Amino acid sequence: MNTRLPPLTFAPLLLVAIGCGAPEDDAPTATVVELDAAPPSAADEAPDAAAPPPDAPALDAVPLDAPALDAPARDAPPLDAPALDARPAADAPGSDAGPAWSPPVERGAVTFPYRAYQCRYSIRAVSPGVRAAQFHADVAGAAPRPRNLHLTFAGDPSSSVVIQWSTDAATAATEVRFGERAGALDRVARGFSFTYAGGAGRRQHEVHLCGLAAGRTYYYDAGGGAAGGRSAGHRFVTAPAGPSTVRAIVTGDSRTNPAQWAVVARRALAEGADLLVLSGDAVADGASQAQWDALFDASPELFATLPAAWSNGNHEYLAEPYLAQFALPDHGGARGVEQWYALTYGPLRLVALNDTVAAATDVSIAQVDFLRATLGSVDRARTPWVLGLHHQPMYTTSASHGSNAAVRGAWAPLFDRYHVNADLAGHVHSYESTRPLRGGTSASEGAIVPAAMGTRYFNFGGGGAPLYGFAATRPWIRLRESTRGYAVLTATATTLTWTAKRDDGTVIETVDLAP
Repeated sequence: MNTRLPPLTFAPLLLVAIGCGAPEDDAPTATVVELDAAPPSAADEAPDAAAPPPDAPALDAVPLDAPALDAPARDAPPLDAPALDARPAADAPGSDAGPAWSPPVERGAVTFPYRAYQCRYSIRAVSPGVRAAQFHADVAGAAPRPRNLHLTFAGDPSSSVVIQWSTDAATAATEVRFGERAGALDRVARGFSFTYAGGAGRRQHEVHLCGLAAGRTYYYDAGGGAAGGRSAGHRFVTAPAGPSTVRAIVTGDSRTNPAQWAVVARRALAEGADLLVLSGDAVADGASQAQWDALFDASPELFATLPAAWSNGNHEYLAEPYLAQFALPDHGGARGVEQWYALTYGPLRLVALNDTVAAATDVSIAQVDFLRATLGSVDRARTPWVLGLHHQPMYTTSASHGSNAAVRGAWAPLFDRYHVNADLAGHVHSYESTRPLRGGTSASEGAIVPAAMGTRYFNFGGGGAPLYGFAATRPWIRLRESTRGYAVLTATATTLTWTAKRDDGTVIETVDLAP
């Protein structure tokens, strides 16, 4: 499918707030100067020209007294990031623990639904537009060396990962060598490949690695088929089996400027995180393979090292190159396969939604049903922290985009019934954080509540797109700054800390979230 879906933009996410009470004191962690910059000029680029947001109902402001914060000084730490193409050192300890590795030999066409060796999940189809794929064959074309190498999840992150890349269309070799020591890639996994509309004459390769040990570092390369047909060596870490400490990088809106994205990516890679969380609008036009190539070329080591949780934005708009290139968890429903999903990573339960949909009922019915089932089944002993991920914010003071009140109205009752700790969004090319909120509807912004009773909303579309300014502030704004950058989310069994950083590594603010 290479046609653009009509972008009915709804600001999605699953966030929940429990209980009510008096507004909290909410003292800031850092002081910062609030930047009320003017909106970008037409020369900078009109916001989201590919898919303008729908008209949202006006918000009824709640008169609350809470001053906005000022912004911290920029004492930039030294950049100590590894080169993006650096090969990891071969000094990591490993063990031979884990199940015996003896995958079957599979040839010819893939029959869907398909379950890869030792995987506990099935793949219904590659994407809505790709129904045919073929298993590995030892065939190399003119350009067999992998490009756009990246990692995602389609199953349990503690025991599986999906390794994906592209080659010329004639190369059918789809092989990953991996092991627990860089110098001993002693296991081989083979997957399948396919072509897709808008793929610029290339073949996409996909290998599902399952049966992995939790909390373990694995080393790998990808490709096969001929001399020069393998990637450099890389590594990734599986999620812990329980609520052990994890670190995630959160960013979004890298579109338009690959050079600026490279700066953000290099700095983010140096943080030593385990997981990459992307809130949408990775490229300006989701149907342009050239733009996806530029994104990957600007940050090859980041994507080859950190498994990523992706969210569809209004600039991806469910175009075929987006759907075909990223294998994501299947929620099991009839609609929106791989468009909304949930996964557990250490102490985090991450729930991703889609706010750029083909039908309004995907927001008002399908994802409401999904939210009710997903949030209602959270085991807080296993995952004490619940996060929402989507593209368009429910609360923003951006001069270029308004709060998405339609989604807030559809999902607010569920947010109040369950306790979602934080909502991660992008869409606005700046940084904003809110005080704990609850009770929002399509016509009301709700109320500021004590930290343990509300949801924090974080918007950070600072991955490289042109910066936006702000409209008048609101009482629920904790801090805002027109800047590029990323956030580091650090979670343990008892603590969750959000640290927003500029692209030079200086800290914007640090927020400790309440359980």
